[in-house]
Amino acid sequence: MFHKSIRWRIQLWHGALLICLVAGMMGTFFAYIRAERFRAIDEELDAYVTPLMPRILHFEGRDEFRPPPDGPPRDDPMGPEHARRRGMEGTSTSHIYYSAWSAGGDLLANSANAPELKPPPRGDVKKHRLVRLRGEARELLMFTPQDDCVLVGLPVSSLLADLRRLAWEEAAAGLALVVFGLAGGWWAAGHVLRPIGEISAAADQIAGGDRARRISLQETGSELGQLATVLNRTFDRLDHAFAQQVQFTADASHELRTPLSVILTQVQLALSRERSGPQYRESLGICQRSAERMRTLINALLDLARLDAGGFDLTLAECDLQRVANEALELVAPLAEQTGAVLRSSVDSVRVKADGAKLGQVMVNLLQNAMQHNGRGVEVFLSLQSKEGYALLRVADNGAGIPAEALPRLFDRFYRVDKSRSSATGGSGLGLAICKALVEAHGGSIRVESRLGEGTEFQVLLPL
Repeated sequence: MFHKSIRWRIQLWHGALLICLVAGMMGTFFAYIRAERFRAIDEELDAYVTPLMPRILHFEGRDEFRPPPDGPPRDDPMGPEHARRRGMEGTSTSHIYYSAWSAGGDLLANSANAPELKPPPRGDVKKHRLVRLRGEARELLMFTPQDDCVLVGLPVSSLLADLRRLAWEEAAAGLALVVFGLAGGWWAAGHVLRPIGEISAAADQIAGGDRARRISLQETGSELGQLATVLNRTFDRLDHAFAQQVQFTADASHELRTPLSVILTQVQLALSRERSGPQYRESLGICQRSAERMRTLINALLDLARLDAGGFDLTLAECDLQRVANEALELVAPLAEQTGAVLRSSVDSVRVKADGAKLGQVMVNLLQNAMQHNGRGVEVFLSLQSKEGYALLRVADNGAGIPAEALPRLFDRFYRVDKSRSSATGGSGLGLAICKALVEAHGGSIRVESRLGEGTEFQVLLPL
């Protein structure tokens, strides 16, 4: 499965690029050295053929042509130092041979050390000058305008041996470079990818239950450091959500246990001995109220579960919030009469695309909270108006207010500012959490402002 490893993939790409680069460099260097060595030899041959060509060009009688009386030059015409400068060390001009042919193919001249050669077909030569490598000899062919041909050659076996040795040395050096490069690339890839292993190990520990574990990277400015920062923030949110879930489960169990205990107690009391009809009715009434409270709590929990899962269906349609607000005021009127609260309102006609029933539930919850959690005679004011592209809903009261330390947690599930008073009034601590979830599902926002002894105001903003 190594082909699925990021490290191996990086190594393969690195190896392929390294081999191509080293092969290109070594091949270019070898080609340059070879070309320079042969260029030096070709210059020697050019220098040698120069004094031979005039002898052919100036003789009309071919049979009178003779080689120089002393034979071919024994040394470089420009001196041995010139040969050394051009890379001809290890070669000798005494090994140079020559031959000359007429246009008809007749041999005009031939050095004593020349091999058996045949005149080249003139039709195959497109240029006045031709350089070739024949076997282990470098040869220069010069053609006169009369198609006479002079060939000068030099054995280059030692040069070819040197080039072969250079090729093997370059191959060995290139192989060493590739091996060291691959080893360095493997180490570098491991060093670069080590933070990924640390991230994986930390994530595995967190998944195993160590929720306090976080990723620690020194290179916070690199891409992997930024990834680790994002993951740490995600783990923080997951840890917070998990803690909330644990607390939510504990609170829900506690809230359900209380009415269930009341029901069981009343049933056991009623069955313990014979009782009169009014006593049975009283016990059944207590059981009914407890069951109603359980049903309300269960429905609220189901609503929250649907909202969390994104499966809460909203029936969006054009609706007039003025009508929704008036219906909410009518629904809470009996409670206002029971608690002695005074309801006031200033509601404008504002049309939005929303689920009117769900927004009505938000208004009823806010109005009920204002009346239930304040003393008798509290004034509750409901206002509705459009403002800067939003519908602004305000529910304000002049009650006791809420402590500042309680405001950040006011929309948490099962949170109560005054637990004993909330339990007495039947509150479950889920009403404001549901309001917040419903408002946000409509793309709006809800916030609260409060001062002790002055009152509380809830503000809901909904996009028009």
